[in-house]
Amino acid sequence: MNKLIKNLALAFSLLILLLVTAGCSSGFTAGNEGLTPTTPPVTSSGSGSVQSNTGGAVTIDVQRTEGENGSLTFNVAMNTHSVDLDQYDLAQLTILRDDRGNEYLPVSWDSASGGHHRQGTLTFPLPASVSGGEAKYLEMVIRDVAGIEERVLRWEL
Repeated sequence: MNKLIKNLALAFSLLILLLVTAGCSSGFTAGNEGLTPTTPPVTSSGSGSVQSNTGGAVTIDVQRTEGENGSLTFNVAMNTHSVDLDQYDLAQLTILRDDRGNEYLPVSWDSASGGHHRQGTLTFPLPASVSGGEAKYLEMVIRDVAGIEERVLRWEL
């Protein structure tokens, strides 16, 4: 009898492991309900071109790149193992803010579907305070992704 219970427990454990692994690799998604942040929202700062924020089981990495035609572009990578990232339209959820409090809306969010791993380009108009050299920093504010009210990524200029 003990051997039967041990075999059933082992089989059940393997089944759970198989389902979790298959779900992550096939685009299985858990809803946002019940998810809690893994780390509190933080402000990343520094003069590097890549900033990261992790919370709500989602990591967002953003790299500032040189824009063309009076624009400022950011390469964005979002990664998780439990949230459907395709539901988030960063053109609607993101603003750019300079040290003077001016806010800028994105002109585009170019991204293909990706399920748990999504990449794209977020484009903003080039702020006059940046092109004129008056701004000391830029902050990207991303709201309401995976239960995190506000993620702030900061680049010193």
